[in-house]
Amino acid sequence: MLTAFFLEAGFLGVMLFGWNKVGPGLHFLSTCMVALGTLMSTFWILASNSWMHTPQGFEIHNGQVVPVDWFAVIFNPSFPYRLLHMSVAAFLSSAMFVGASAAWHLLKGNDTPAIRRMFSMALWMAVVVAPVQALIGDMHGLNTLKHQPVKIAAIEGHWENTPGEPTPLTLVGWPDMEAERTRYALEIPALGSLILTHSLDKQVPALKDYPKEDRPNSTVVFWSFRLMVGMGVLMIFLGLAR
Repeated sequence: MLTAFFLEAGFLGVMLFGWNKVGPGLHFLSTCMVALGTLMSTFWILASNSWMHTPQGFEIHNGQVVPVDWFAVIFNPSFPYRLLHMSVAAFLSSAMFVGASAAWHLLKGNDTPAIRRMFSMALWMAVVVAPVQALIGDMHGLNTLKHQPVKIAAIEGHWENTPGEPTPLTLVGWPDMEAERTRYALEIPALGSLILTHSLDKQVPALKDYPKEDRPNSTVVFWSFRLMVGMGVLMIFLGLAR
């Protein structure tokens, strides 16, 4: 972590204030070093965050958590998926930011080859990275279903299963934590099982399978997830519209 911070601190000033003061090669190197330092920080931050979700490699001695296998602590079950999902999201967000900056210049009449190249490169990055992000998200979802099934139930606003029937996919609705139901739900039969378990013979765990004190706030995560998916789909279409 300290290595990442020193790497970023050492080159950030050159990247921000080095325009026309250092050569283009050194400026490009500084930019790459800042990006590398940020990715290194991402690695350790997400290793810590992932361990809090899927802890392993520890023992509890006298009420204290004591690491006994640092490799297992760092590379816990959800870490690879979180790291990939977050890193690709950073590249996708950067592509959208660069594309938006180029679009602003074009709208202001600054129609130059450099700006058009900037706009084209950003959209190409988006159209390539966005589907990859969706694939990684699907893998992350399967991992979460295995290790934190109640979280998936909350994200889907899914309260109970019907015996022998696959789980529907709720497109929109309003999860009511008090009434233990999703109001105004618009559902597609069986699609929940197909997307979330990759099988029509399996059911997604339901919120009522868990004690109330162990249930996440379904209203918040239900709509947060759909906002994320909606933005991702929009980014794919923006890339294709180039």
